[in-house]
Amino acid sequence: MTSTTFPVHLWPVSAEIRQDQLHLGSHNLADLADRWGTPLYVYDAATFDAAISAYLRGLRAWPGETRLAYAAKAWLNLPFAQILKQRGLDLDIVSVGELGIAQAADFPPGRAHLHGNNKTAELLKAASDWGIGSIVVDNLHELSLLEALTAVDHHVPDLWLRLNPHLLAPTHPYRQTGHAGSKFGLSRDEALEAARRIRQNPHLRLTGLHTHIGSQIFAVEAMLQAIDELVALAVALRAEGGDSIRFLCPGGGLGAPYHPADPTFDLARAVERIAEHGASAWQSANGDAPHPTLVLEPGRSLIARAGVALYRVGAIRHLQNGLRIVAIDGGMADNPRPALYGARYTACLPRSPLSPPIGPARIVGPLCESGDFLIDSVELPELVPGDILAVPVAGAYQLSMASNFNATLRPPVYWLEDDQWRCFQRRQTVADLLRRDVALTESPRSGIKD
Repeated sequence: MTSTTFPVHLWPVSAEIRQDQLHLGSHNLADLADRWGTPLYVYDAATFDAAISAYLRGLRAWPGETRLAYAAKAWLNLPFAQILKQRGLDLDIVSVGELGIAQAADFPPGRAHLHGNNKTAELLKAASDWGIGSIVVDNLHELSLLEALTAVDHHVPDLWLRLNPHLLAPTHPYRQTGHAGSKFGLSRDEALEAARRIRQNPHLRLTGLHTHIGSQIFAVEAMLQAIDELVALAVALRAEGGDSIRFLCPGGGLGAPYHPADPTFDLARAVERIAEHGASAWQSANGDAPHPTLVLEPGRSLIARAGVALYRVGAIRHLQNGLRIVAIDGGMADNPRPALYGARYTACLPRSPLSPPIGPARIVGPLCESGDFLIDSVELPELVPGDILAVPVAGAYQLSMASNFNATLRPPVYWLEDDQWRCFQRRQTVADLLRRDVALTESPRSGIKD
């Protein structure tokens, strides 16, 4: 298998073509689809571990301690939280649900960080009671809630301030989070005010500075500028009150190629550039002062490539212009990214991945919505109903953004590690779908006057 005939950089690192069949290690993908049904998501542990290794190699350029925090929003469930715990990663969470998953996985609370632009008092208390490692303060209203919490519970976790650096990341507008009009983060003046209020409260402690400018970023220059803004804020805080910044976090957001036309991306080198620039900026501003712990919080760049989605072909329409409209048994319900972001994917037939294409195909889903498509155009060989279609780079922001639109049942997830497999999530059933519903015990029109 070579990159000239197959986009190797998009598929899991264990992907191999043997006897004209696509495998992940010892696992034949089409056979897995036949065994477990479709739609089906499989994750390759070797690819996830390779991405962790790339980050750790790049972080060696930082002279102090480093930590790698996985962004739960990319994809999370109970067994994967246990995997994160085993791998020694930190965990970024933003909701009661993600907090509950972390607790159920017995994830170490000191290695978790609470984010979000509209945290409730209940969420802040729950995270504090759990003993979460840090709370990333996103706005002054949130700080008021934390100040109120100290009146009844003097133990509040360490605080970080999320700075909005007013930088426009080179990515889709929906993924830009650090510009002046963003809903996220404190302005520089607000951050200074927050630090003053924290210093005045004996039960609050500021230990870190954080920012995040967006996701699916390949040109890291904007992230380097964000680091400069964090360092400048640290200098200003020290000048005002001597706050000791122990953690510096420029966020995450490094990208993952999705389409054959996307360039390959040297993840380790990108991380290395961030660490090198941050170390230099800190030393220039602080002299011989110890470097804080550098925290990076990737999601997509750790897990996207590890995932493969498998679907079964159904109806096929042949248009006069030569385009085929190919319906599959998944789409917008399990992957809304094409409809939401215009995201581009590729696909192949895992039972004949190197077969020459006969023309373009538009891959659409079964839902009652014209926006239910997966791939606008992809060159594919002859297709017949029943064929299995494999889509790479399916590991991030697909299942975590999935829905039950049209009462569609969510697909199962399997984790492939060496020669073994484990079911991480079973296929959703109609009983699961109905579990939250409360049936009427009398006529729905009872008591309603015309």
